[in-house]
Amino acid sequence: MAFAAVERLVAFRYLRARREEGFISVIATFSLVGITLGVGTLIVVMAVMNGFQAEMLRQMSSISGQLGIQGNRDGLVMPPEALAEVRAVPGVVTATPAAEGQVMAVAGDRVRGVVLRGVVPDDLRARVPLAAAIDGAPEVRDRYRALCRGDGDGPIEWGTLKDFGDDFTLVIGRRLAELLGVRVGDPIQLVSPVSISTPLGVMPRSAQAKVGAIYCAGMYDYDANFIYAPLQDVQRLLGLGSKITGVEVFVADGASAARVRQDIARVVGMQAWVFDWFQANYGYFAAIQAQTNVMFLVLTMIVLVAAFNIVSSLVMLVRTKTADIAILRTMGASRWTILRIFLLDGLAIGGVGTVLGVVLGLAFARNIEAIRQWLQRTFDIVLFDETLYLLAEIPSRIGWGEVAVIAGMALVFALLASLYPAARAARLDPVEGLRRE
Repeated sequence: MAFAAVERLVAFRYLRARREEGFISVIATFSLVGITLGVGTLIVVMAVMNGFQAEMLRQMSSISGQLGIQGNRDGLVMPPEALAEVRAVPGVVTATPAAEGQVMAVAGDRVRGVVLRGVVPDDLRARVPLAAAIDGAPEVRDRYRALCRGDGDGPIEWGTLKDFGDDFTLVIGRRLAELLGVRVGDPIQLVSPVSISTPLGVMPRSAQAKVGAIYCAGMYDYDANFIYAPLQDVQRLLGLGSKITGVEVFVADGASAARVRQDIARVVGMQAWVFDWFQANYGYFAAIQAQTNVMFLVLTMIVLVAAFNIVSSLVMLVRTKTADIAILRTMGASRWTILRIFLLDGLAIGGVGTVLGVVLGLAFARNIEAIRQWLQRTFDIVLFDETLYLLAEIPSRIGWGEVAVIAGMALVFALLASLYPAARAARLDPVEGLRRE
């Protein structure tokens, strides 16, 4: 919609209220501030929700793979030639066999239930971010370790993966090490729920192991609950024999996980089930999506209420400009011209508020973690509990498509809010308007 120069001149002049019209300017300012805050808040919330989903997906897939192959409850038999066929599927970077089960970890007087995951030592050494946080290049290693800001005193001994596999050596998360109070080289007793018959009766399987390295994945759920150990030792502790519980498949960037999954399913046949990260964590990601939708709806109502404050400011503006409207009509201005003038006033308020809201929202979303750290240091409060949200820092991922939708939605609301006052001004009879004055 193009506006004539005279329409822009009159519309912007009306927005500069005189002293006796200061209250109208105050209402317009509140409308602008409301739209700014509503749009900015909506952008920040959507960026954080998108960041949560993207970061959880990234960390889950980088640690456990985008796809998985699972057998029945008795385990999965995956001979080397079958594993080679899976690795040969287009789009597959690697496929690593794993044996996984829940055990009790006992260190001194501390006991915690953990997930014990057995992997081939060379596979673990090649896995990012676990291996990168332990034996990676200094700049990469420091970046991953910075995600874990532990409460312990003194420097942390992270250990190394070079000796992983020589003995029943464990690689545990930084948070789990703090919970159990262990360091590199300390012993940990692992107790399996799988029983074994002894002369003294049925006893649970157990094994003595030692901490060989400490990793930091930046995700609390992994850092506090997962223990990695050599595959053969875990198979023996869990009573699996030569079987495994599954295969973790890592897909190349840009490859279609759905297509790769179908190709792998044809390779393994009916002996195993192939699933992706969304199926394995459907409840979690469905909850995130539901929360995102609800937050978007609620905050959209805030933007809508702020936008419709324009109605009151424009109605009062029309009442104070009755004589001006009548004079414009007698000078030859059409109803359409009057309508466009007041529509432009409403769009100006909504447009400026939208632009300021987009700038404010993008600036806040890009620096939300730094702002969170500053607030926590300044006021000594916890704004983001990683034990609750399972991440070490607040993620933020700006979707430019969503930003455009939010900005367009705010402008549409401003336009709709301006229609009634503008139409009322356009219907004003010039004779009646001059008579009132």
